[in-house]
Amino acid sequence: MSGTLTVRPEDRDGYLAACRTVVAQARAAPGCLDFAISADLLDPGRITVLERWATRAELDDFRGSGPADEQAAVLLAADVADYEVSRTYDGAPLPVPTSIGVPASSALLSRGVRDLRDLTGITERELLSWHGVGPKAARLLREALAEHGLTFAG
Repeated sequence: MSGTLTVRPEDRDGYLAACRTVVAQARAAPGCLDFAISADLLDPGRITVLERWATRAELDDFRGSGPADEQAAVLLAADVADYEVSRTYDGAPLPVPTSIGVPASSALLSRGVRDLRDLTGITERELLSWHGVGPKAARLLREALAEHGLTFAG
């Protein structure tokens, strides 16, 4: 979950102070990886919200009905979105080489491939069936995987 809340500038400090308890509760909750509510450095009426949870179920278990009535009363707007990250990896990112070309890069991005490790769950045959991915791109990806001790599935 990530986004912003808008309050009158004169209400921001009070709103943030009232959030201390919920931040502490969230960070102590099972599955909470990060939970932050903070003042924006440039806009005196803007508050940034960031939550990361191990699973959707743990987020749902923690989630209440929303802010307390006195907090909700000072909110002018809320723009918070829920994002699901399906894969995370330890260590530095292993970017897909740009040398595979724009059509192949677009094909990979449209299927959620943003890291070479994402390719280890598919076969080379499957990869070649994707519109925009030809033998040259497959070879370059196979070589890039091998450089990191990785292979396609199967």
